[in-house]
Amino acid sequence: MNRVIKIILTIVILISGYFVIFAGEEQVTDDQKEAIAKVLEGINKTPDFTLTSLEGTEYNLRELEGNVVLINFWATWCGPCRMEIPDFNEMYEKYHEHGFEILGISVSDTKKQLENFVKSYEMKYPVLYGSSKNMNQITSDYGGVYSIPTSFLIDKNGEVLRTYPGAILKNYDPQLYSGLIYEIEKATGYKKDKK
Repeated sequence: MNRVIKIILTIVILISGYFVIFAGEEQVTDDQKEAIAKVLEGINKTPDFTLTSLEGTEYNLRELEGNVVLINFWATWCGPCRMEIPDFNEMYEKYHEHGFEILGISVSDTKKQLENFVKSYEMKYPVLYGSSKNMNQITSDYGGVYSIPTSFLIDKNGEVLRTYPGAILKNYDPQLYSGLIYEIEKATGYKKDKK
């Protein structure tokens, strides 16, 4: 019986909302429309953050708008994360000059651990780190990054194009990898040289 009442109440609320929105359209003032537009502005934007790279450069996601960005949450102790690095290096070298950025965000490593890691594993794209508190906040803002690697492809407007839970490996899952390349080329406007 309780469920039936909830369903009836939901239907009544939806019908009332419909009439308020559509029947009273002329009652909404321009000021109200502007206020609504202001509240909704940027609602699809990815959560902003500022992190430091191993080289000491600060990266702020909002400042990267106008570029296509692949945010890769990873850690040095993660085997699949390590396996992605060569493919990401290749992507970065090919598309970086066309407005593509990769941000490798270590979810748990210290600066010292990362510095030791990059001595063995060359990473051509920025490697970012932060405090545990900062990392917890950022991963929470991104819907809770429950496993690594997890990557987010962000368009030039700062909105998520696609989420990639798990490793993106050219030789392991060529279809997933080529799908990412397609999205990068489409979002950056990359044109292949025809020879």
